[in-house]
Amino acid sequence: MSKPKNLKPFAPGTTGNPGGRPRIPDDVKALARSYTREAITTAAEIMRNPDETGTARMSAVNTILDRGWGKAPQHITTENLGNLSDADLRAELAAAAAELRRSCLDAEGEGSEAGGGTAPTAH
Repeated sequence: MSKPKNLKPFAPGTTGNPGGRPRIPDDVKALARSYTREAITTAAEIMRNPDETGTARMSAVNTILDRGWGKAPQHITTENLGNLSDADLRAELAAAAAELRRSCLDAEGEGSEAGGGTAPTAH
């Protein structure tokens, strides 16, 4: 099957969504915010209900903590890769991808002990 002719890549430096994400109307935001107390109360009820599934209870816990304390930061650290050539960077990426594949197989029990091995690192 051939590609439709009207699908053309955007020129460099342009975007298909120049206006960004559409703005949520103020009245919709106000309405949603008016349910905040009830939503938190409901989440707390789900969290405390032993008859709820573990997934539902943990989702409620995460919702409450995220709203009260903010989402936990995700720290990403890398070593300075600015001095590596494109070929060196490709080699590093290939090695990291191979390690991820191995660790995924390990986690599924198809490799060494599940979860074993070391995490991929950048050099």
